[in-house]
This record gives sequence, structure tokens and C-alpha cells, in this order.
Amino acid sequence: MNSGRLPRILVIDDEIFIRSLLEDFFTKSGYEVTIAHNGKSGIAEICHKQFDVVLVDLKMPDKNGTEVLAEIRSIDAKLPVVIMTGYPTTEAASEAKRLGAHDLVMKPFRLSDLKECIGRAINSRAAAQQANEQRTRTEPVQTELLHAETASPAHV
Repeated sequence: MNSGRLPRILVIDDEIFIRSLLEDFFTKSGYEVTIAHNGKSGIAEICHKQFDVVLVDLKMPDKNGTEVLAEIRSIDAKLPVVIMTGYPTTEAASEAKRLGAHDLVMKPFRLSDLKECIGRAINSRAAAQQANEQRTRTEPVQTELLHAETASPAHV
């Protein structure tokens, strides 16, 4: 997440009540919230805007949550996605995890629990980005040290 801006959440759900509830709750909690009423419009949002986490419903008429997750992975392999479902099955959970979902939450959920889940997802992405930045900064030094070791004569 870039400092100086609110964390960005995309909510993809076909139920207007859920969209409105989550938009209101997360906006009041200090997040920038974008809502999409189906998978197609959610994917369009991801193509035009950077998000820190996506909440997507598993059961939707146009594309289900795992189909949306698979498309998100082709756009941004590291974007945390949390799947929401009122119809938990072992198969859905397995498929969501196989495709790289950060978490699977059951409806009805407590908003405080969902907020914690979103916080963990955002923190996980931020930690991965920091580790990648650190690796990018240290690779040239490591390469230079490796070349220096191989170029200098061995001391006996």
C-alpha cells in the first residue's frame, strides 16, 4: 500500500444490501471502497484502478467468485482476494485456496471479524512488497560481492 492514501477495497457482490453494508462500514473505518455488482464490472475496476484487497462473493449470476479470482490472478497475481459465501462447501474452499484466495469467510459474518481479515490481507501484501523491495535493493550488492570473491585470488 502506498503511504499517504487510504487502503483501497473492491467489493464484488450481486446483493445490494451486502454492497451497501460493506461500503458504509469500510468507508467509516477509513478505507476507500469501490463496489461492483457483478464479476465482469469488478474485473473492469481492477483493470483501471489499483486495490489493496478484493472482497468477492462466491455465488453470483454472471461469474462465480472462483472464476473472478482466476481472472484477478491473471491481472495481479499478488492481489489479496477474500471470498465471501453463504454456501460453504469443501469443494469451494479447496478451489478458492488452490487459486490463491487469501481467505474464505462465511456469511453471515461479523463486521469486526471481516475487518480483521481485511487488515491481515493488506498487511500480508505490504510485507511481501517490502520484502521484494529489500531484495531488489540488496541484489546488486550481493552480485558485486560474489564477483569480488570470485575475481580475487585465493589466499593460502
